[in-house]
Amino acid sequence: MTKQDITEFVKPLIIDGKLKEACQYLTDYTNGIDKYIERDLLIQAGIINQHEREHTNKLISKENYNMALAQARYAITQILDRLPEQGNPVADALNSATDQLTNILFLSANPKNTSQLRLGEELRKIKDSLAASTYRHKFSLSSESAVRVPTITKALQSQRPEIVHFAGHGIGEEGLIVENDLGDIVKFPTAGLDRLFKRFAEHLQCVVMNACYSKEQAEVISKHGIYVVGMNKAIGDKAALDFSVGFYQSLGEGNDYEFAFDMAMVNNSVNRKDVETPELWLNGKVVQL
Repeated sequence: MTKQDITEFVKPLIIDGKLKEACQYLTDYTNGIDKYIERDLLIQAGIINQHEREHTNKLISKENYNMALAQARYAITQILDRLPEQGNPVADALNSATDQLTNILFLSANPKNTSQLRLGEELRKIKDSLAASTYRHKFSLSSESAVRVPTITKALQSQRPEIVHFAGHGIGEEGLIVENDLGDIVKFPTAGLDRLFKRFAEHLQCVVMNACYSKEQAEVISKHGIYVVGMNKAIGDKAALDFSVGFYQSLGEGNDYEFAFDMAMVNNSVNRKDVETPELWLNGKVVQL
């Protein structure tokens, strides 16, 4: 395995805060090749374990714990530059991890007698953002258009996605708008959405509802331990597109959902009327970033 291979593999682990895993993979890579790096990795692993114990036993504050992890993250990142160009093979672990794709299911609905949205363009921009990203090989994107309730339930059961993206219309407390066989409006009530996503909470990580007035659904669904993006009022087409580009661009660079939401909000900051429209929810509360 080469330095570039192992670096690309462990960087997302470091970003996600999985520092002990990163140390272990780097130790396997340098085992018997560079004793000085092995020693430094052992020291960092020991520091991380110590602070985890202290945090668990409430011997240090959360602020000091986060500061210690940030220092460890920096130290491990510095070690990446010192890695030998060739190391031990850790291909089995790497291949196993890269086989675990993040599956994104894009759902859209724009029934007759509703304002026409640029849903096709939104899908294309998401595809382009992921295709141009560093970790594009770790994502799989599938889509269903003109969705009905049975379309959604079937897709969730057959595909088991980690991310669900809904693009369309919301109607506040009443739910989201989908279609029937004739393309007419059908209301998918909040209670039904709650019941649906509760069943998939074990593997579902994030739901993006790029739909007007969808904060009520975001609050309810997020209570199942799922990150949910919802809109607290109507959102314009351009703002919805800009937000999506920023969000998936950031995920494709190995960032977590909170970081990706922040980058999406930066992209959306040019749309003054919609600057504060998207919200990120988790456990029934707005995430304060």
